[in-house]
Amino acid sequence: MRKKYKIIICLLCLIIFANIVSCNKNQVVNKDKKLNVYVDIKDKHSLNIIKFLLDEYKKENADVNVNITNAIGGDVLKDVSKGTSGDIVFTSRNKMIELQNKGFLSDLSSYYDKYTIKERYYNIMTSYGRYSDKYYGIGIMPYTIEILYNKEVLDKCKINEPLRIQDVENIAKKLNQDSIKVPVILTDDLDVNNALASLIISNKKNIYNVDNIYNSSAASYKEKKEFQNMFDSINNLYKKGIINKNIFEIGNENTLKKLSNSDIPVAVSISYYSKEINDENIGIVQDYSGIGSFKGNVPVIINALLCIPVNNENGDETNEFIKFVYSDETQKKLLDNGFITGNKKVNEELKDNFKIMEKHLEESNENSILFIYNLPDKFRVDISSKIDSILTGKYSGKEWEIIIEDLFKYGGK
Repeated sequence: MRKKYKIIICLLCLIIFANIVSCNKNQVVNKDKKLNVYVDIKDKHSLNIIKFLLDEYKKENADVNVNITNAIGGDVLKDVSKGTSGDIVFTSRNKMIELQNKGFLSDLSSYYDKYTIKERYYNIMTSYGRYSDKYYGIGIMPYTIEILYNKEVLDKCKINEPLRIQDVENIAKKLNQDSIKVPVILTDDLDVNNALASLIISNKKNIYNVDNIYNSSAASYKEKKEFQNMFDSINNLYKKGIINKNIFEIGNENTLKKLSNSDIPVAVSISYYSKEINDENIGIVQDYSGIGSFKGNVPVIINALLCIPVNNENGDETNEFIKFVYSDETQKKLLDNGFITGNKKVNEELKDNFKIMEKHLEESNENSILFIYNLPDKFRVDISSKIDSILTGKYSGKEWEIIIEDLFKYGGK
């Protein structure tokens, strides 16, 4: 009988011990560090980069519970205002400006100083995150828009390599005359017309400061004559037979793989696909200075910014995540995976075509920001539509004025 009681007592002890251990484990889990991340990005290229960064962070920080919310179908403005967006928000420059105008974002200047972002990263990385002379975002990954060409095909056609941007006009005119299309590979949030417009408008002075009147009055936008000048330049290219509605076609990653060993003479691509671009038979237009319709800065896309809501709850984990993402070690991992980063030191080892793309990043400034990221989203469709019309011969000379009137006629200021 005593034996039986001893066995029962032992079993009870084991059960109690197991419960204690279980409770302690739960307490450890409950005390785990947390980082809540809100992803308001639709472009697959930047989503891939963000996923890579989050995966790498989780590998090195197993004690942190990383909760990821994807904003597909959601509204980042509402979620941030309600405090349900979390500690870090990945979003576009447009949304960053809107969020800050409502007072929802923290100034990141202290992070810029603490991790020497301005010193260690290219100007374009900080320009995208700057608004009203403060920093509300930090760029994740820059993509230059590059004009590429097949050296052998151009040589067979007895066309000199377009080393400068103005050389492209003559090539484009010949391609247009021969009905040869130019494949274009861009981010998912950008169409061909707005990319073309960005290339042309990048040489207009003070185009960057259009963000100072974000969501302002119709009168304020009408004063920005640079935009009508952009439409005028596109019309001049059309009248010269350099471009029209049919010269461009949508390409993809396979297009670039074919570029070096097929009859494709010219293509346009973002530097996200640098691995496919770094081929000895592929040339890149290097010099964007001088005269011509296409002069100025190489447009640079940064469609994902890291922002911090003012109601951030996990400050220590947020700080550690930013430290991790912008460390040279993490940026080197991105480089090793074939991406040209925004980090100066890490990019020093680049060679060949990689080096040309890196040089374009080094030369970039606030005028390299695509103008559509300094305008409310509602402008995009109307601008693209007007460019479509111009490239089919329908030019009025009042494109910008008409766009403003259309956008502001219903309840506009």
